[in-house]
Amino acid sequence: MVRERMQHSRGQSSADPTRVRNQPALRTSPGTIWLLVGGTFAVICLIPLIGIIATGRSAAVVASVTIVLVVALYAAMVAIRLSASPGPRRLRSMAYCFLGMAAIALIGMVICVLIQWSSPLRM
Repeated sequence: MVRERMQHSRGQSSADPTRVRNQPALRTSPGTIWLLVGGTFAVICLIPLIGIIATGRSAAVVASVTIVLVVALYAAMVAIRLSASPGPRRLRSMAYCFLGMAAIALIGMVICVLIQWSSPLRM
């Protein structure tokens, strides 16, 4: 029993259907789902960031940089989908771009909120 767990943790057996790496979106998908989810995520993230820029306050610079990075990672997802050969490597690369988009959006929005809270209100 312990030996089986060690083999699974070392990657010696990839037949376990419960492993995260064995899900169809990372093995057999053409990649379209990653583009749809990534595009939806990018649009949802852009809404509050554009609102922050529209206020003209000090967090607008951070919001602008966050928008550029999120859009660049989405563009990287599209480029990977169009140029890389089909297979798990392409899907993993697209998944990494999506995770990068999520991390950058979260960090950027948290920084924007902290800047907004720390600066005095202008009336």
